[in-house]
Amino acid sequence: MRMVTSDRFLGSRWPHRVHMGPGAAPERDRKGVTEFRYRTGDPSDYVFTVDIYGHRDHAHPHRHVGWWRFDLPRGEGIAELQMDFDPVRSESVTISVNGDTLALVDSWHNPDYCFDPLADLQLVFRDCEGQIRRIETTLLKFLDRDILRDFYDRQYATEGYTPPEDQPFLWELHEYKKKRLRRLFEKYIPSGGCALDVGCGRSLFSEIDGTFPFSVVSGDLEYVGVRTRAAEVPEQHWAVFDVDQLPFTDRQFDAVFAGEVIEHTPVASASLAEWRRVLKPGGIVIITTPNRERLLAVADRRERPCSEDHLSELSYRELAGPLLRDAGFEFVGQSCLYLELWLTNLWSGDRTEDHLQSYGNRRKNRWLMKGLLPLGRFVPWVSLGLIVIGRRR
Repeated sequence: MRMVTSDRFLGSRWPHRVHMGPGAAPERDRKGVTEFRYRTGDPSDYVFTVDIYGHRDHAHPHRHVGWWRFDLPRGEGIAELQMDFDPVRSESVTISVNGDTLALVDSWHNPDYCFDPLADLQLVFRDCEGQIRRIETTLLKFLDRDILRDFYDRQYATEGYTPPEDQPFLWELHEYKKKRLRRLFEKYIPSGGCALDVGCGRSLFSEIDGTFPFSVVSGDLEYVGVRTRAAEVPEQHWAVFDVDQLPFTDRQFDAVFAGEVIEHTPVASASLAEWRRVLKPGGIVIITTPNRERLLAVADRRERPCSEDHLSELSYRELAGPLLRDAGFEFVGQSCLYLELWLTNLWSGDRTEDHLQSYGNRRKNRWLMKGLLPLGRFVPWVSLGLIVIGRRR
């Protein structure tokens, strides 16, 4: 797991600081470990805590996993931070230096916290008056299928695609994506063949107007949603399954479509290998997913997951290159979406945003959104959304 950090300096002369390293172990089964460097003086001059919140939602107490206070040794060194949230308790966070475990000074935790796949880990320094002087934040990714399943049960159930009418960006993106995918489906999926729609949600095949000259089998983890869609779209075949453990024989399908799926899987390479298994020789995989290296993230110089359940956001270079190749596919082509050209807060120090997805997400700007949507094909490595096509070798 990559852990991308940012350090907020809230006092230019504040002498105590920490720095999180770039590498860490995955958070499996709600457990994980990482290291950080520290430089501190007299512990009586500061209060140091480890705080963990929901990703981008730091409301206390319901989105606060807890805080754990420690006194770091005076001087400079490397500390090991261990986490075990099964269950959440006062012993969930420990810190050791040179093999010695630091004493826990104080803590608070939320035993009823509902975990999302992503969380924010903060290393916080306060002065003796309780004012925050320095924060370093890093992203935690919990590679736990139960967490992912519970998140979907809470968030997605069987709602339709209904973005607010006065915020049209997602609507325009979705409609443009459907047009691009219809052309790709008609081009690459043979007439009379059979396509597998993995992690289907409501199934994009069923949302595209018209009929296709091939059959579709759609499936997802969530039973109620699949059952509801099966009643609404009986001409399509529906099933309940895990995208990494498909209940189908080898070489059964002519195509696999994974629409906004691979970013939710704990190990993208394992998902690709399983999708290849059920494809016939020469079969096609069509993948849509957010681009981890989209222009906004590059400009902001940090990882910017599009959603709280995106464990494996990929870059175009990764997906179209070694990931496809190592999984037994050859790269066929791409039809990537949208270019974030109207960035705000680039030099202010505030969070960088794409104007058309934030303050400018208004109907009066639809003409500009439509103009920027096709540009992703020309610079796919910094596009917002990836559409990548591979062929089974």
